[in-house]
Amino acid sequence: MGDRALVFSMCEELRRINPDIKITLVSGDLIRDREFFRATTIRRGVLGLPSLVKAAMRSDLILCGGGGLFQDDASLVKVPYWTVRIAFTRLFFKKVIGYSLGVGPLNWAPSRLFARLAFACMDQISVRDPEAKKTSEKLTSKPIHIVPDPALILPPSSEEEAYRILQENAVPLDGPPLVGVAIRRWFHHSPTLIPHKHAVKYHLRKIPGKEKYDRMTSLLAEVFDRMADECRAHILFMPTYNVAHEADYRTCEEVIEKMKSSRKSLIRITDPRLYKAVTGYLSVMLGGRMHPSIFSASMDTPIVGLSYNQKFFGFFHLLGLQDKIITVEDFVHKEMTNELVTLLSEAITSKSSPQPRVDELTKLIRESNENIMKRLRLN
Repeated sequence: MGDRALVFSMCEELRRINPDIKITLVSGDLIRDREFFRATTIRRGVLGLPSLVKAAMRSDLILCGGGGLFQDDASLVKVPYWTVRIAFTRLFFKKVIGYSLGVGPLNWAPSRLFARLAFACMDQISVRDPEAKKTSEKLTSKPIHIVPDPALILPPSSEEEAYRILQENAVPLDGPPLVGVAIRRWFHHSPTLIPHKHAVKYHLRKIPGKEKYDRMTSLLAEVFDRMADECRAHILFMPTYNVAHEADYRTCEEVIEKMKSSRKSLIRITDPRLYKAVTGYLSVMLGGRMHPSIFSASMDTPIVGLSYNQKFFGFFHLLGLQDKIITVEDFVHKEMTNELVTLLSEAITSKSSPQPRVDELTKLIRESNENIMKRLRLN
């Protein structure tokens, strides 16, 4: 859902600047994405290479990104894969721009080498947060600009649509604090040559970390039971990454099963615009995924982060909320239930608004897009 929100925002923003623009996307679902993004779609993988070459040769601009393309905490083949794609495209068209890229962690020397090559193929580079900029500046002499994640400017669905789906799922809207929860499976990733989705699909290796994962779900159930008891809150689980190899909804279901309180619901939303609109009804969002945090902040909803890599610190730093994060490793290893309950409770009672800073970041995204299109017109 996060990737779809990001791409949709990019497409809509470019159309706002130039309504006549024609957009081509590489896609894993040609028909669905053609309709959703209102764009020409090209098949992913080797079979799509001829179409990719044709599209590159007739383009005025190629945008690479955004999102976490350059990180190796989960797979050692990810950075080489994207670098080869970028270098291949660069053979047929010179103006390739890195757009709001997620960069880091890059712990493996070959990953950093491939990232250098990818940046060398780019005419211009922007990254999504200060942490990514710090990592990128060690890999290129080109100037690195910060362009926050475009999902910040995703247009939400109407309040009426959000209200309707909450009512249909019997979510109470008559007073109790509503705590949104977007968590994920963790401790299963290890940097190997086999991407996690293929390891799961083909049973290529034993998935590690089950004991830590079980401990995580038990501790989260304890946190949410306390929130329901001490704050009279209703816990709304909102999974976002529901493909087989991640299956966030299963993690939510496991936590729900371990909870004693009846103040809980699970709602599955596939449209990022509707998801964003629903976050506007929350008292606080616990984001164990990045884009639920981004959606919530842009709807003026307080956020608390359960971080699994540096991108959380980058985004929360942009909002001045560095003290609103706990890493998932610390949460489990140090059993930081008290700390997480405190952060969530304070977010509900303080009603602090991230909106002023979000407005600044929105302006930065739109100015960057205007500059890209201005350069395109001049050339």
